[in-house]
Amino acid sequence: MSAVISPAAHRTSHWLRRAAAALAVAAAGLHAASLGEHATSSPMLGLVTVAMIFGCLYCARHLWMRGSHRDWGLVALMNVGMIALHVTVMSPGSGGGGHHGHAMHAAASAPMGHSMSAPMAAALATAALEAVVAVTVLFYKTRFDAREVLD
Repeated sequence: MSAVISPAAHRTSHWLRRAAAALAVAAAGLHAASLGEHATSSPMLGLVTVAMIFGCLYCARHLWMRGSHRDWGLVALMNVGMIALHVTVMSPGSGGGGHHGHAMHAAASAPMGHSMSAPMAAALATAALEAVVAVTVLFYKTRFDAREVLD
């Protein structure tokens, strides 16, 4: 039995794909903004940052064009991985001492005794939002597919 997707569901899917693609482009912009700092501290880190810029743009293109299960899964995986990596590297006692080995500046108002730069906070918030959107879309898309198989 084939399922018929309502026009409202199609518009919602289209809107979510485009919004997620815009978030991925924003993430690429945030990576590009940090490229100079990263390349200066370590050429390898600069190369990884360039790879992340291309990765963000790759996902943005695929989400804009079609938004398959694979595309959404890749977006979720990359964003959760990015959050885990940055939180681990930035945590006190990790040996990193801050973002990618840069010294963290103590902030009296920060609850853990360190502050996060505005671009880093924006990058983590963008990644968290992208991950939530991607996991939500995957949940509903696979749920719809499972109902179609059961019918």
